[in-house]
Amino acid sequence: MDIPLGLVGQVSELLAEHQRAAAVAAVEKRLFDGRKQDSDVSLAVPQPGTASIVGPINAVSMLNRLADQGIKATTVVLDPWYRDKDARGRVAYLTETVPLIEAASRVAGHVFIWGFPEAVARLIDHTPPSLKLEGWLTWYFKNAPSRSKSWRPSQQACLHLRHPKAPMYPEHFYAERHREPARHNRLEFKMTPYSVFEEALLSGFIKRSEQTGFRWQKPESVIAPLLRMTTKPGDLVIDPTAGSGTTGAVAIKLGCAVILSDGNATALKTARMRLRD
Repeated sequence: MDIPLGLVGQVSELLAEHQRAAAVAAVEKRLFDGRKQDSDVSLAVPQPGTASIVGPINAVSMLNRLADQGIKATTVVLDPWYRDKDARGRVAYLTETVPLIEAASRVAGHVFIWGFPEAVARLIDHTPPSLKLEGWLTWYFKNAPSRSKSWRPSQQACLHLRHPKAPMYPEHFYAERHREPARHNRLEFKMTPYSVFEEALLSGFIKRSEQTGFRWQKPESVIAPLLRMTTKPGDLVIDPTAGSGTTGAVAIKLGCAVILSDGNATALKTARMRLRD
């Protein structure tokens, strides 16, 4: 059916609103379906250097249960399903991640949220009042497979949202020669990690010892700067979208306690196998 030119804008807005409503309904249905399963989950804070793996459980439900029990973390890492890159996928991603970030803001002063740049950019205007945008981070990888005749996708984006009083630790990135001047407050510049992490995708023989077979697994070297900048040994880290457990592996190596959960039972099985020692 042809649409009069003067009505194209209004029709587009109606269609977008319909897509948003459908996405909200889908999220609410998943939350409703998961309530009975989630209600049986028991939560406990593990010892530093160890992990507690919970689930399967919906990510928002997990974070709200932690908040309701008064469990506070230093950092939450969120790596939800990215959806498609088209308009409908971006709406679905936004609809799912806004309540996820809101729930994360109840339990931690630092929140990292991963996604495609096109979708992540829209989250900047939907940040909870208690958090401010600290930085836009990019994971850049040269070895992305080329599947089209257009520009090859070779990056993922990550927003760092931070409570104004949440501490950061640039000193964790000092070289040895910087430590003595830093003790006397004589450093001209504070050494911090770059906002672009150039790390290859886990594929073939690249970091074979890290690979778990999980399709969307990130290298530990991409997650490590996030935790080093925002945690110190003994702090609690939470990842309710844990996947294969990369956040857990990094947190344990840094001497942090970590609570992992996911809605995917297969992913949790992989994480348990990976962190069993």
